[in-house]
Amino acid sequence: MKISVIVAAYNVENYIDKCLESIKAQTHKDLEIIVVNDGSTDNTLQKITNQSKNDNRIIIFNKVNGGLSSARNAGLDTATGEFIGFIDGDDYIAEDMYETLLSNMVETSADISVCMVQRVYKNQFVKVSNSNKIVVLNNFEGMKALLEAKIIHHYAVDKLYSKKLFQGVRYPEGKIFEDVFTTYKLFARANKTVYCDSPKYYYVQRANSILRNSFNEKKLEYLEAIKEISTFIEREYKELVNYSLFYNAYGSCGLLIELLKYSYKYPKNDFNNIGELLTRNIRNSLLIMIKKRGSYNLYKILGVCSLFGYKICKFLISNKIIMTYFNKEKELF
Repeated sequence: MKISVIVAAYNVENYIDKCLESIKAQTHKDLEIIVVNDGSTDNTLQKITNQSKNDNRIIIFNKVNGGLSSARNAGLDTATGEFIGFIDGDDYIAEDMYETLLSNMVETSADISVCMVQRVYKNQFVKVSNSNKIVVLNNFEGMKALLEAKIIHHYAVDKLYSKKLFQGVRYPEGKIFEDVFTTYKLFARANKTVYCDSPKYYYVQRANSILRNSFNEKKLEYLEAIKEISTFIEREYKELVNYSLFYNAYGSCGLLIELLKYSYKYPKNDFNNIGELLTRNIRNSLLIMIKKRGSYNLYKILGVCSLFGYKICKFLISNKIIMTYFNKEKELF
């Protein structure tokens, strides 16, 4: 059973070797490794070329820079495998990741197979669960789990997909939260989803990555994606509307944390209008978020503060003790 692994690579010369070595070392050998060089200006292409010299499974697709969605779409248009996997060029994977995902998928007749993500900070791992527990979800349960954002998230990279799910579906080009715009569409088409509680994908946290750099209005595309999801849920999964509202509040809290951190470091930057928009979104789903078991305590605190508006939230971060707590929090969205 052939798996097409699509690797999006842009200016990752310090990471691409480790990424490709981890793919080449997979215990499942029937791979088509499509590496899309998205107009890199450093030595990324040369390193990809070197990696391909001793492995004919590597197919290099060289294109002008178009962003992550464009790179993934180019890979999808080229892929010939029965199954699709994605890896970002600065990350790497456990040697049995695809064997595990495929085995779980075949054994349960699932269309999507998911593993856990292990965040890596300067080669240090954040402690996560590793029970190897298997959870099988039908279509409705899979969408519910995606909205709950506990065991399954919108990431593209921690999953193996049946290729048929991508018929007519592509990642939106020009968007920075392309996964959020797309993953729910794939789950809506999946008959079953299987989840394995074991970290197999290593997500390297880079200080200069798109999602970790300074706050900007482009990040509001997250709310655009959530609104799109909410509209879809109201139409196709009416029983999950409250979960959709929770997802809206959850995403808004994550963005608000990023904004508050940025405002603390750069107080002269005025994002008050965005702050008010985020606190308003949180207020609209406050009761659902507070009642939800397993919600982050920090999110609940922000929810209560949102009743008084963004200025109160901003005032709180002037307290160094509170800000220390903010800074200790891992990325939550």
